[in-house]
Amino acid sequence: MSYKTLINSLKSLLETVDRYDTDDDACRATLKAFWTAGRDAYAYTRETGELIKNISLDVGAAPGSLEKYVRFYRQYQDGYKEEISGHLLNWSHYAALLYLNDKKAREFYLNNAAVHGWSSHELRRRIRNNYYENRKIEPGQKKKEGASLKTIPQRLYTYSAKVLKVLDADTFWLNIDVGFSTAMEHKVRLRGINCPEKGTKKGDQAKEFVSNELMPGPRKAADLKAAKPQADSGTNSSVSEPAEPIVIIRSYKSEKFGRYLVDLWYLKGETDKERILSEGRFLNQVLLDKGLAYTVE
Repeated sequence: MSYKTLINSLKSLLETVDRYDTDDDACRATLKAFWTAGRDAYAYTRETGELIKNISLDVGAAPGSLEKYVRFYRQYQDGYKEEISGHLLNWSHYAALLYLNDKKAREFYLNNAAVHGWSSHELRRRIRNNYYENRKIEPGQKKKEGASLKTIPQRLYTYSAKVLKVLDADTFWLNIDVGFSTAMEHKVRLRGINCPEKGTKKGDQAKEFVSNELMPGPRKAADLKAAKPQADSGTNSSVSEPAEPIVIIRSYKSEKFGRYLVDLWYLKGETDKERILSEGRFLNQVLLDKGLAYTVE
């Protein structure tokens, strides 16, 4: 499939979607369009190394939306459920589950949302409160000897990443190397701190400091396109040898807006992961030390 054909196909899919889910047909059409868009975009990125962000810009999709469709497809590559026990599911149910990596947890929440008629707001609230992990033993179910509530490990994984854009001092778009020759674009937020909003004097000062620390020169979409792997390189990888500095992140559970909370280490201009891990600066703490952020629970 050519790039032009892909863009036209995605535009056609997304222009026909009724995002308000006003009736059963609209619910089914929305799920089908988003799943298909995610499938086609993901296949193209695997084949050519093109960035999802660039495809999204050319399609005219809302920021971050195409990334969500790709996640939706990857979580349900063998197909998704339109309904459970006669209860219709809509996109807002699936969107609430996009950042749950546990397949059994996703199935649990979907089943309960359908059967009990949970709204997306109620579904997200229960996810935030770890309802799946802390659920009580059902009536008639025998309790195992010594069983207790599961402790939820907050820390997830450690990755290397390239900074695509500094949105403000504590929020970034990253191209994250997730292993197995695969990279994912993701919006992340620094854990445990909050920086003043951009547009304020201190917020702009904090953003400028972070941009200078993490991105030594101006970055444009055209530059990112030029740096992508070529389609004839003989690989399906979207990851290439880093030609620009990288950062190291340790991810935690996602917050209410779907952004993963991270700790971030960097060493200005450095491309070696091991050196950053051993000698790098902890950005969360650096911002606190410089008075450019304050702690939050």
